[in-house]
Amino acid sequence: MVVHEKHIPQWKIEEVNRLAEMIENSEMVGLVNVEGVGAKQLQGIRNSLRGSALIRMARNTLMIRALEKAKKKKKGIEALIEHVRGPVAFIFSDQDPFMLSKFLSENKASAPAKGGQVAPKDIIIPAMNTGVAPGPFISELAALSIPARVKGGVIHITEETVAVKAGETISNAMAQMLGRLGIEPMELQLKLVAAYADGTVLTSESLDVNLYDLLNEVILGHQYAVNLSVNTGYPTGDTITLLIAKADTEAKTLALSVGFFTPDLLDAFLAKATGEALALAAAISERDPDAIPSDILSQLQVVSTTVTTTGSASAAPETAEEEEEEEEEEEATAGLGSLFG
Repeated sequence: MVVHEKHIPQWKIEEVNRLAEMIENSEMVGLVNVEGVGAKQLQGIRNSLRGSALIRMARNTLMIRALEKAKKKKKGIEALIEHVRGPVAFIFSDQDPFMLSKFLSENKASAPAKGGQVAPKDIIIPAMNTGVAPGPFISELAALSIPARVKGGVIHITEETVAVKAGETISNAMAQMLGRLGIEPMELQLKLVAAYADGTVLTSESLDVNLYDLLNEVILGHQYAVNLSVNTGYPTGDTITLLIAKADTEAKTLALSVGFFTPDLLDAFLAKATGEALALAAAISERDPDAIPSDILSQLQVVSTTVTTTGSASAAPETAEEEEEEEEEEEATAGLGSLFG
């Protein structure tokens, strides 16, 4: 029995070796869907990617063999093999795959319309000189409700026209007309099907995220973590300053409330004493205005005017609270009446 060895063309071997070398030398290896993307549109996308990524097309079988060959140096790269289905191409880059996916989604190439496609947005035909001599062409325009007339021996479209509204199906006749007028209303983009980076393969579902929303979630998470650290008293390098400031504020508040005097709280104690004295003077003046010196009354009037102007005057207390406050005021007056002459 004669066994025949299958001959592998040299160009295939060289192509697999080239692809494997590119896989091994690239930080990020991805697969992009190129279905429906023509050579002209692909070239435009390649130009937009120049300097940041490289697209390499090859037969699927050769791509799979290159991935198998590269798995010795790229741990986990073979997981990309299951995504080599349909019209896909390699994309090599040193960029983060999320940034590359975002870049691809924002950079679209224009393409001619085909009959049966749905218009992604209003397709507008501008007023223009078609450059076509009078003849059947003007009747074709009229059949598609595109206003036109002959000027200077050529056909002109006389006004801007919405040829197809967004969501409507493009007819074969309209697609042909748009092509003759040089209008390419369709948008094509390369979609990152899967990407290998840092030993992990990410699929399109993982890559299709809003980076701004993700950043906002990270910021919000950081705020929650800081709040938790401060409120539980768990010090970290980022929150130790906040914890010290909080402790300092609480210590000063405690010192003021219990009357524990320290030199750095002198201004706070004086302000508190002044406020309490003025409040007491105001209560006494309501009962007996003559009991309060005129200079104290003038200060009370200034305070009252300021409070009224800023709109921060307190609401009147209820009857039960008034009676309780009056009892406290009578007790305080006996001890502090000497302050007012």
